[in-house]
Amino acid sequence: MTKLENYIRKKGGVLSGDLARYIEKNQGISNDAARKRIQRLGSPIHKITGLFSDKKSFIYHADNYQNSEYFDDLVNAFKSDGKRCYAIINAIKYHHGLISVEELPNYSISPVRLLSGHMKFSSLIEKLKKHNLIRETTEGEYGLNIFIAEQAAPNFRHIKGIEISKKIILQHFETWSKNIGLVSFKKGKNNNVVGGFQFAFTAPTYIDGLIEYNGKQKKPGFLVADILIGNKTNEDAISFFIKKLAAIKASNKTIKLLPVLIVDGIGVKALNQLKSNGVLVASIKELYGNDYSELIKNLINTVTNAGAILKTEPEKYLSLMSKLTKLIDGKTNNLRGDLFELAVGFYYSKYSQSINIGKRVPVLHTIRTREIDVLVINENEVCVVECKGYNYPVDVDYIEVYLSEKVREIRGWLSSSYPEKRQRFEIWSTGGFTEDSIKLLKETKSKVRKFDFDYLNQKDIKERANQLNSDKFKEILRDYYLKEIV
Repeated sequence: MTKLENYIRKKGGVLSGDLARYIEKNQGISNDAARKRIQRLGSPIHKITGLFSDKKSFIYHADNYQNSEYFDDLVNAFKSDGKRCYAIINAIKYHHGLISVEELPNYSISPVRLLSGHMKFSSLIEKLKKHNLIRETTEGEYGLNIFIAEQAAPNFRHIKGIEISKKIILQHFETWSKNIGLVSFKKGKNNNVVGGFQFAFTAPTYIDGLIEYNGKQKKPGFLVADILIGNKTNEDAISFFIKKLAAIKASNKTIKLLPVLIVDGIGVKALNQLKSNGVLVASIKELYGNDYSELIKNLINTVTNAGAILKTEPEKYLSLMSKLTKLIDGKTNNLRGDLFELAVGFYYSKYSQSINIGKRVPVLHTIRTREIDVLVINENEVCVVECKGYNYPVDVDYIEVYLSEKVREIRGWLSSSYPEKRQRFEIWSTGGFTEDSIKLLKETKSKVRKFDFDYLNQKDIKERANQLNSDKFKEILRDYYLKEIV
């Protein structure tokens, strides 16, 4: 092993520019000669190229490939010379280790559409996957390699609580911006593209100063907004937004933007940096008031600790749903599915020894997981409930996959974890089922012998609710889930 190979081996990895300076200093040769020597390096020395500025590469020894030091040095190299990669890693970390596939482009500084001089977001993601830096889950999320992640196991419920809260806040932000005449009516879109880049919310705006004219025709500007909640929002966290705006302005000189960053709290330096770049910082507490801010905190806590709260303090759930309906003013229609599992959990909290909401269980002999909406444990039985809280019927394609894959895979885990208990599966749908679905569900219910099975439509769900001595729960179920079903 040469001295240079040994030097590289003692590090997790090193950028080619830093290595060239080391060679130049220790061997008394020119920087150009040092760089040529690096180019000639072969196995066991390897390189990662195409992800760093100024055509730099990441140099590492084969002995260190994908160990903890390798990933530490690689992330540091991204922070200094691979900003687009660092933005992705930083975004997933900010979101506690997991973020939905649909949302991640919002926090990227890479365009989702072809833009001269930029690598597309999709191409960047494939490269990060190739180098085992990020992974895609079966639940439609991006996560980090365990050596990079700050948590060994993400808190799935906490992450979901934040995700639901973001949807509510963005819905309310759209309503607010329309009510004050900031944006065009019915033109707002979530996870939408402006200037080649994706934002959490966009809408055309005809405010004076943002309008241009093409002859006599008005050309609107755009309100573009992203949201950061549930973590420490500092300069590192907000840097993607400033870089994204700068990239749009550099590639499209004529586009007029009104940039907004929605936050639940922010550091002074980050706030000043945003203001100096012309960004409107929208504090949730200042925008909607203290009651709204506390509601969001309560929602996140309830979703995070759903099983324990529903079992020991179920009235907290009823109180939350009442406040949600009043404060959001009926604008949570798209969130029925996210919150319906809590309603089902409330029902079963009265008839169970223990209850778990949104539990992810391993699929035997694979590295995949399956999410159980509601897991109910009793002395002799374990029940798995699939929750569909929407105003449209579940189609047969979904039922076929649910029965042939999800039920089968969860049964494998149940047999291993609760071998002495009888298994039961239920699917609750406030929107009912299509005719083909009902036919398949009936056949399954009559044929299965190794486990119990049932399916519940709107009428069945009402009957279950009537079994509970809770007028408040029946009122929430009626107003929040069943009112608009036809």
